[in-house]
Amino acid sequence: MSMLESLPKSNVAGILYDAEVVHGVLPQKAPFAFVDEILSLDAENMEIVAKWHLTGEEGFLKGHFPGNPVLPGVIQIESMAQAATLLTMIGREAETTGKRPAFMGVENCRFRAPVIPKAEIVLKAKLIMARHGIYKYSGELLTVDAEGKETLCTKADFSAAMV
Repeated sequence: MSMLESLPKSNVAGILYDAEVVHGVLPQKAPFAFVDEILSLDAENMEIVAKWHLTGEEGFLKGHFPGNPVLPGVIQIESMAQAATLLTMIGREAETTGKRPAFMGVENCRFRAPVIPKAEIVLKAKLIMARHGIYKYSGELLTVDAEGKETLCTKADFSAAMV
């Protein structure tokens, strides 16, 4: 049975896999894990939608910037890459078992709006190419306000190798 079939589904409406499952699969661990839930995962089309609850209490925000915190761009990219890692480890389990991601590069990155804590962050990633253990993705980071309105904050293409 594949990981996709065996992972326990969440009992919460709108959440496919909860934090316990996500943090069990994700190779990055606290305090450097930036995905809390998987909302959807399409293994056939290799697309994922995940969520991260940015509380504002994260240690790196204390210095970026005191009294006016903004989520650093490198962490925005890392969070998209972590969602892509989950997609690849679950959707392409046979290729990735026993491996971890090694980030390779970022292209076409655009920061369109600041990410201000407290924020509900939606992470979207799509695998656009896989060859010889190299994976290329397209990703988006959006924030969701109290009324459910999404704002695209960051968009990037990025790549990783599974080593």
